Amino acid sequence: MTSYRTNLKVQQANSFYNYTVGLDVTDVDLVKTATNLLKSKIARTVCFSDLKCVYLDVDGCVQLEWLRPQGRQWDSHWEVKFSDNLPRHTAADLLFCLELSFLEQRIESPEARQMPSHLRAALPPLVLERDGLTLPIHPWLKLYSDGILLISFQLDAAWSGLDEGDFIQEIVNLFQQYFDRVWVQEHLQRIDAEQELLSDLGSELSIGGQRVASRKTQRLIKKIRRDGRAVLEESLRKCGRAFDISGESCVLHQIAGSEGQSDWEATIDLCRSIYVRAVASLVAVSGRTGGRAPQAQLWQGRPSISLMRFVDQPDSKEKLLEEFGPSISRVLGRHGELEDPPALPPDLRLFGDYCFHGDRALLLWTWLRMPDQPDNVWEEDNTQGRLLENQARAEHFEYHNLRIARACATASSPQSDEDLVEAYRVLAGAEAVIHHSGQAGEITDALDYLLAAAGTKGLIASGKEQARWHLDERRYRAEKKRGRVDRWLTGVFGLVGVAGFADLVVQPLLTDMYPDHGEAWTGLYAFSLSFAVVGLVAVLISIINILRR
Repeated sequence: MTSYRTNLKVQQANSFYNYTVGLDVTDVDLVKTATNLLKSKIARTVCFSDLKCVYLDVDGCVQLEWLRPQGRQWDSHWEVKFSDNLPRHTAADLLFCLELSFLEQRIESPEARQMPSHLRAALPPLVLERDGLTLPIHPWLKLYSDGILLISFQLDAAWSGLDEGDFIQEIVNLFQQYFDRVWVQEHLQRIDAEQELLSDLGSELSIGGQRVASRKTQRLIKKIRRDGRAVLEESLRKCGRAFDISGESCVLHQIAGSEGQSDWEATIDLCRSIYVRAVASLVAVSGRTGGRAPQAQLWQGRPSISLMRFVDQPDSKEKLLEEFGPSISRVLGRHGELEDPPALPPDLRLFGDYCFHGDRALLLWTWLRMPDQPDNVWEEDNTQGRLLENQARAEHFEYHNLRIARACATASSPQSDEDLVEAYRVLAGAEAVIHHSGQAGEITDALDYLLAAAGTKGLIASGKEQARWHLDERRYRAEKKRGRVDRWLTGVFGLVGVAGFADLVVQPLLTDMYPDHGEAWTGLYAFSLSFAVVGLVAVLISIINILRR
């Protein structure tokens, strides 16, 4: 009987808490959105997928940088030269974006590219505090032109040997942890508060789902908004706190209204809500000026975790799965007290350099350690590249997963004909998109497996049926409406035809036969006789058509 190690001691891990949001728009103007992000001061640098970027210089003016990396696709590196006047923080952000762009081109070929254009930006950091523990979080934004955005909260941590159960509770399930204080940028809080006061209250109140509209409710809504803005201004009027994050000083404020509170929802999910709402309000839609800001139609979140160093880390997959298989299964299950964890899902990495496991709740990358590698993984030159390679694969899956999920949600309750047609187009081509999603079979097979494990692939067939049903219903309604219009037109042109037949044929005949009748009576008789003849012919045609069915 094989003896398994039952306790994983984690020393270094890197986590990307990826929240993917599907907006209710599918045509985003990336250039205008980038301008809005810079003007609102929640981003200082925005890089586009075609390697052009806009940034704020030291004077606060918007500048354009055209990145032209030198290197071939299958080389192991690129060379790029920045402008001499490029700010230091902008260069650091662009290096991050360039490295991810380099890795994304390894995933998809230029000829069969399935991903739309996108922009990427570093959002203001946030800090979580609890019991003397301070966790700096680095958020990143990736917004696609079809209205899917991804916000990633990156956390890198090291321990002397964190117990497996504590690692699962404090890192893997970070979204369940409450913190004493949450520090967020002032501008983000203002934008989020305005959107919350507008969208959550609206212009009416409701009781039991039934709207209540009156002068009293209008006064109550205005009072709630006034009190909310007063709390916001009072909280943000206080001096913020300076944090040294990645060698740069950042002034952050506690979330408005949370000072002195001990029983409020101080979780990373609250941060997700603040960032998503603020970013969505700045998204510009092509061809639309003003009006309602885009809203989140649905969202999904799951961490992508890299176990980089742990005690007795093996140098081969066979040893890793033999000694730490149950521990990896517990991490995937996000439950540290499973005495008999389920069998591991298949390893999605075909080569022997690391293991990649994933399911509905988590993407887990478990690294191996060769005997000559240092204890501190950051002493290796390629650590950042390996982490971003994992994140690029995670973003690849998250985009395709939510693209299909949003199309299924739209197909079940479409808001417009354009949304319905777009949803049906996405679902009809989903299988082909998955098949052509990567240059390597490993990438395509991993995406196909993860979509099935997340349950999204099983929604495609039913989503197409729902979309087809709504399309048929709209076609039936259009044909029914067209039929009513056709019947009215038939009646109008029938009367015109009867009048013409009476004037040109019947009336001259009746005038010759009965010359002593008045002209008015002759015309009336001619119209009545023509109407009777045409009506009789119409009835006979209808009877014949009925008998032929």
